[in-house]
Amino acid sequence: MIREDLGNVDGCPKLGVTVTVYGLNPWNSMLTFGAAAGPVRNKAELQRFCEIITSRLQRLYDVAI
Repeated sequence: MIREDLGNVDGCPKLGVTVTVYGLNPWNSMLTFGAAAGPVRNKAELQRFCEIITSRLQRLYDVAI
């Protein structure tokens, strides 16, 4: 869901973007850019947007084992 929302942001690379979800309660996410992403001019903006999306989803979903 996070990756899908980020993909709707102008300037988000179609390749080389990875969202890692980790932890249990509370869970969190990490956004990384690989070589396939190329130069990402709005990297900080995408990272802030990822934090906003994560925060919203944390309120809606618990990660259960």
